[in-house]
Amino acid sequence: MKIEKSTKRIKNIFAFTVMICSLCLFCGFLVTEKASAKKTTVKKVSSTLKNGTFTVSGKGKMPESAMPKAAQKKKIKKIVIKNGVTELPEDAFRDCSKATVITIAPTVSRIGAMAFYKTGVEKITIPKKARNLGYGMLQNCKNLKELTIPGNFWAREPKKAVNKKNLIGSLILGNDNSNIVKKVKFSTDFVWQCQETLGDCEEFEVLETDPYYKSIDGCIYSKDGKRLEAVPYGRKEIDIAEGCETIDVQSYSYNIEAYINGKLERYIYGGCGQIEKFVFPSTFKSVQGSISAYHNHSDAMFKKCTDIEVEFKSDKLDREALNGLWDSYFIWRKSLAKELVRMNYAEIKDDMLIMVDDGELYGYVGEKENAELTIPNEVKYIRDNAFNSLPSGTAQKFSIKSVVLNDIVDNLPENVFAGNHGVKVYIRRAISIQKQAFNQCDNYNIIRITLV
Repeated sequence: MKIEKSTKRIKNIFAFTVMICSLCLFCGFLVTEKASAKKTTVKKVSSTLKNGTFTVSGKGKMPESAMPKAAQKKKIKKIVIKNGVTELPEDAFRDCSKATVITIAPTVSRIGAMAFYKTGVEKITIPKKARNLGYGMLQNCKNLKELTIPGNFWAREPKKAVNKKNLIGSLILGNDNSNIVKKVKFSTDFVWQCQETLGDCEEFEVLETDPYYKSIDGCIYSKDGKRLEAVPYGRKEIDIAEGCETIDVQSYSYNIEAYINGKLERYIYGGCGQIEKFVFPSTFKSVQGSISAYHNHSDAMFKKCTDIEVEFKSDKLDREALNGLWDSYFIWRKSLAKELVRMNYAEIKDDMLIMVDDGELYGYVGEKENAELTIPNEVKYIRDNAFNSLPSGTAQKFSIKSVVLNDIVDNLPENVFAGNHGVKVYIRRAISIQKQAFNQCDNYNIIRITLV
């Protein structure tokens, strides 16, 4: 009898244990199902318009379906991108012209081309994580005064063919002169060349903690202030800080990619933007760097800079520094020639600049068409590119019809007559001619004058 009861109790305990385990497994399954459902349910990115505020919220990439409709754009006064949104599409808020305030959550890491095209924004901060930015992102924003942007970003081209056709340059701010932004502030350490795709602004400001660069009066210098690294193209006068010794050529002239009539090309962005004058400090010593290859570009929307004024705070300059300034770009040659004459380094005869110390003919600074020139007797040799009339990214306004050499010059250097079609060079004796002396000169003639 006792054995039966004991056996029965054991069976009951076993059955109860099995039931509890089954219940636990079932509850665990329900919990797992709930957790799984919770984990896979993601709030898609969507948008709402209420009382003039257009809000984008959710997690992930903003789809085109969440972009404001044409009828909504005129009602939008404020745009708010909430935390969780990671990407804004091309044309995201295009033509929201009454949207004067735009706030973008720090989770956004990518912004498409023309995303804020023609909005009414006055001040905007691009998140530090957003380093993939579309061409023309802030193009034609006529009210924009201040932009805060990462110091290390890259610009990407639009995907839509219509945007490639209508895009003005590759610049973040555009390059249609619709607006010149007062200040661009870099929110992370500055990486040189990021300024290439910005467009016209009046001031740059890098972080005080930046280990390699600092900003002085809106320009960017090396941390020790001895090298000029980048100038803002929207300012009319650049007064280079005292203490600066070296000017990087590409601080004022560099290559960028641009869509021109729908075709991607490379060209030099004006070499100057809005700049009309450079003032060099008394500490200036040298020019470094070189201009890369370019495509000539004659579109009127890009300013042709051949008349930039230069001024020196010192009356003594190293010859190498002068050579660097003269060779670095054509944008200030006429003004530089006047300064060299003022400082008694050179003289001008028949629009030819001649160095007085060694008789070097530096170059032609006139604007005559079909000029007929005779090399003065004080000229001992001619510099490379002296009569080069190729555009070189700017609008050269002269052409040489003929040149009579004197009895002393015995060499025609590289590109000396480049671009002067049909030029005639009269020589009095045998001379050496470099291979590219007549680069892009059709039907040129070298004529020997018989000495009597």
